[in-house]
Formats: sequence, C-alpha cells, structure tokens
Amino acid sequence: MYKKILIAFDGSKPSVSALKHGARLAKTMGSERITVVHINQELPLQEPVLNIDLDKLIDDEDQQLLSSVVQFLSESNVEYDVHAFHGDPSTIITSYAEKEGYDVIIVGNKGKGMIKEALLGSVSHKVAHSADCPVIIVK
Repeated sequence: MYKKILIAFDGSKPSVSALKHGARLAKTMGSERITVVHINQELPLQEPVLNIDLDKLIDDEDQQLLSSVVQFLSESNVEYDVHAFHGDPSTIITSYAEKEGYDVIIVGNKGKGMIKEALLGSVSHKVAHSADCPVIIVK
C-alpha cells in the first residue's frame, strides 16, 4: 500500500515523531524506501549580517541535523535517502511527492517556526490540503 514514504523533517519533536512513525510504517508495510526531506525557508535579508556566511551556517546546521536522521534510519534497517532543499516547505514537499510518485507523506503537527505558523498557517495544514496523496500528521 505505502511503497514510497516521504517524511518532512525539521528537527522539531513532532518531526522526530514523524520520522519514527514513518520507519515503523515502512517496516510494517514492507515499503521500498523512505525519503526524508529537510527544507530551509529562504531568508529575506536585504544586507549581509556582520560578515557571517549564512549559507555555510545553514549548511552546517543541516548536516548536523540530518546526520541524526541518517543514524536513526541506518539502525532501523530500512532503505532510505535524505535530501535538503531551500524554499517554501509546503510547496516543495507536495511538488516533490507528486513528481516522484510517493504513496504517502508524513509530517509533524508543528514545526520549529511557531510564530510564522500562527501568522501564515502551518506547513502540515498546507500539505494536507494540497497534496495529491494521503498525508499522515503526527504529534
């Protein structure tokens, strides 16, 4: 039923729960592959900040965050791949799932951007309403 599972991961507690749920589901369903996506939203900065290389800082943070994902999935004995993107999370998640033919998307119910979510709506809400495949929202 769920041969290809897409999991959105941002390091928040709900996304960790989504990752664990996705791994259990993959084992139970005999899934071919889990794909974890991590999306950094573009920062609308007008000028450089104190000569700091923000791209490098973000890339370093991504590597650290995703290394825990790789370790967990390696220990879970499921086939997986991990990708990092930049842009609007809900748009990237839904378009990637559609383009690559995923059977289900798993997301946490809240991400790290609580204030932004309160003002603009949550990523999980947007994904649930715009995805072409089933969406599982995990607490």
